[in-house]
Amino acid sequence: MEDPVQLMDAAAAAATRTGRFLREQFRAGLRATTKTYAHDVVTEADRHVESAIRGELLAAAPGSVVVGEEGGRAGDGSGSGVTWSIDPIDGTFNFVRGIPLFCTSVGLSIDGQPAGGCVYDPVHDELFTAAAGRLWHNGAPVPRGTPSQDPPLVLCDIPTAGISADPREDALLRDLLSVCADVRRIGSSALSLAWVAVGRADLAANADVFDWDVAAGRVLVAAAGGGYQDVPGPARYDRPGGFVAWSAGREELAGRVATALAALPALAPTR
Repeated sequence: MEDPVQLMDAAAAAATRTGRFLREQFRAGLRATTKTYAHDVVTEADRHVESAIRGELLAAAPGSVVVGEEGGRAGDGSGSGVTWSIDPIDGTFNFVRGIPLFCTSVGLSIDGQPAGGCVYDPVHDELFTAAAGRLWHNGAPVPRGTPSQDPPLVLCDIPTAGISADPREDALLRDLLSVCADVRRIGSSALSLAWVAVGRADLAANADVFDWDVAAGRVLVAAAGGGYQDVPGPARYDRPGGFVAWSAGREELAGRVATALAALPALAPTR
């Protein structure tokens, strides 16, 4: 049986090493290529970081599979049961525009079950890691069940830029603003989940994410004693989904948000 703590140590080391490269490239005037919407971009830095991390992960867990946002699937999957999900730069648009809100995210699953995650913010040199039901922030253990604060702070990028506006998105935002201290858009689902895990925010939600966006963060939140729900079903590599994540004690608010998300056209089962 693979040891998730040792595997996440290897993932965290890889993310930290490539973080030095990202700090050098940040605000360096990199050219970006648009993928789908104006805010959905990719740079050579994304590809370089993913390739470097992929090599280290395959060496750390021979026979594993690596699925990356930019490079797709690699590894022979010869029986270890280990699958990695990499987002080399979650928040690439921020990265390109010189906004210091982006991270590298590496999620681990063993035999199809979430088993570990690390999110590394290279600008602020912050590392969030979880495995075996435990959470660490820069190597220090984080207690489970850290109480949330009133009124709650929500991280949410809805309404989604580049998608035709829907009145239900506006209604969700208005509802959140009526019961929360504020709703912040930070442009990185992985970083949002890490912040919920360590108590900087009380709830995070988004409606257009893939597995690599949330594979690490969902494990961080669970290790902190919070909750995570896919809406309407699990995000995959080949189609987007939505999620709600919350700190302990925010189940009622999370339920309201999940119900609202499930009604959005972007998350309709036919998409």
